[in-house]
Amino acid sequence: MTSNHLNFETLNFKIGLTATYWGRKPQYTVLLNGTTYAEGQCDDSTLYVKFSADVLEDRAHCLEIRLENKTNLDTVVQGNEIVKDMLLNIDSIEIDDIELGEVKWNKSEFRPDDPNKPTLTRCVNLGWNGSYQLKFSSPFYLWLLDNT
Repeated sequence: MTSNHLNFETLNFKIGLTATYWGRKPQYTVLLNGTTYAEGQCDDSTLYVKFSADVLEDRAHCLEIRLENKTNLDTVVQGNEIVKDMLLNIDSIEIDDIELGEVKWNKSEFRPDDPNKPTLTRCVNLGWNGSYQLKFSSPFYLWLLDNT
């Protein structure tokens, strides 16, 4: 007799965000597999977004951090130099009390909402509206061992 029992893993997330801005504060959304776990505004002091989630084992998952509200007016250019800007900075990502360090750079990509802008790798300072995406699988510890 075969079992169709699905196994879940509970993961604890702690994401450190800061902002660079001169006028309006950046608005962010944090999602896991398309489900919103946090949203709000960020300033220049570190904001920690914490949540727990059950994820299916032996499946791919996606942690997504979005910059939502930037407009052209939030960037001031003088000559060829940006002198004022709005950025959402991903300072740290911990999963189950493990700081991902370089993994948050090396295994992620940034997908801008504007289809005319390129997808970026190694981008944790979000300067366009769009999604930072970190794709991983469960069991998380096995994925981490394979990707560090």
